[in-house]
Amino acid sequence: MGLGPKREKKGKRLSSAEAFRRAALEHGGQPPEEAPEEVRWDEPSGAASAHRQELPAEKDRRRGKPKKEKKQPQSDMPRIEQIRRRKHERRLRRGALALAVLVAFFLYLGGVFSASVNLFGDLLDSARIALTPGAGWPAGMEVEGLLYAEPLSGGLALCGKSELALYSSTARQLRSVQHGYAEPALAVGNARVCVYNRSGKELRVESRSRTLTTKTTEYPILTVGMAPGGTMAVATRSERYLAEITVYDPNFEEVYYAYLAEYYPLSIAISSDNRHMAVSCMKVENGVFGTQLQFYDMSKSAQEARVTVDVPDSVPLQLHYTSDGALAVVFDGFAAVYDPATGQQTGRYDYGGSSLLTADFHGRNTLLVFGEAGRAAAGSCVLLGETMQVLAAVTPGIDVRDAALDAEHFYLLGAKTAVGYDLTGAEVCREVLPAEGMRMVCGKAPLAVTAKEILQLTPLKNK
Repeated sequence: MGLGPKREKKGKRLSSAEAFRRAALEHGGQPPEEAPEEVRWDEPSGAASAHRQELPAEKDRRRGKPKKEKKQPQSDMPRIEQIRRRKHERRLRRGALALAVLVAFFLYLGGVFSASVNLFGDLLDSARIALTPGAGWPAGMEVEGLLYAEPLSGGLALCGKSELALYSSTARQLRSVQHGYAEPALAVGNARVCVYNRSGKELRVESRSRTLTTKTTEYPILTVGMAPGGTMAVATRSERYLAEITVYDPNFEEVYYAYLAEYYPLSIAISSDNRHMAVSCMKVENGVFGTQLQFYDMSKSAQEARVTVDVPDSVPLQLHYTSDGALAVVFDGFAAVYDPATGQQTGRYDYGGSSLLTADFHGRNTLLVFGEAGRAAAGSCVLLGETMQVLAAVTPGIDVRDAALDAEHFYLLGAKTAVGYDLTGAEVCREVLPAEGMRMVCGKAPLAVTAKEILQLTPLKNK
């Protein structure tokens, strides 16, 4: 039996997708991209079905229509953490603010805040002055009727019959103020000056850049004292007492008050820490003069704080708190040092009948010049230490008009000559003046004020 042609084996049946792909290759076409295995064209799956269901929602999103499917709820934990963090930050800010207020309150009670404000203003003035220095000494002296010359933060303050002039340490005139007082007097506290009308009711406080305050008192002013930090004590007459003293802090707020029932205040000194005040007083009874020193601790009430020392047959001329807190007093017949806490005298120097011409203080030292005004030569000059012991004694050989003391030297000013010494009494400079000598001031440098100009003294070793 013959066999017919051999029948080809029946091939594997292709899926519609594979058949379409093979036909495309045979005619030179590109096959379509492979679909993901989980979404095969010939085997519809749940994922493909889901894909087809998402298409209308995607189409609605592109048209700006809201999705119809329900959103899955999200966790609230991140939002809770943000709320907790914000609350914690608010508590920290409130705590920091409360701490700052509390610190400022205690600083204010301790007087630190006022002193800091004052110091900040002085620093700003110093910075402005340093940016525009002067041409240097000598400088013209234009104040008429010169009455006072005092150091002012390294520079100079001059007060005349009608004018107050302030100079920087480089001879630049910072300000000129017309005070208009009939009987002007001066009190200086490092970088500020109080000009007041003695026996009048007006005073003004000036800094190197502006007027800080003007005051009119209820009763006539007797004397004013000012501390280096700016605290100011004003003694006036009183309706109920012989006199009263009002103390102002550097911001001119009243911080202390004392009255004097039997004595008139002559001069006032305030310590550098602004906490202690010394007053020299005079009493007249039955034609007899009596003198009393009064020491105040201004952290206590006036009556609790007052320590008094009677000094018979003597007139107090100048007061000065030393750098270690003691009080040095120059009387007409002797100089002495006192402990302000007890009033005890801890040192004394008697003049031995010599007439005192002038005096000055610095640190713990006291400078005294003896002689008769107008004579060709002063009798002697002595430098005293913290217990009024003699450190140096010189015979200047000039008619001394004024004297000044600093940390390393002392200077004597005559009508035609100025002489400088170190603290051992050795002469370090001698200069002929261009005009009549009037005042001697130790600022940043020793300055001689003459009727014509203000000049700086130069030590011999620097010439």
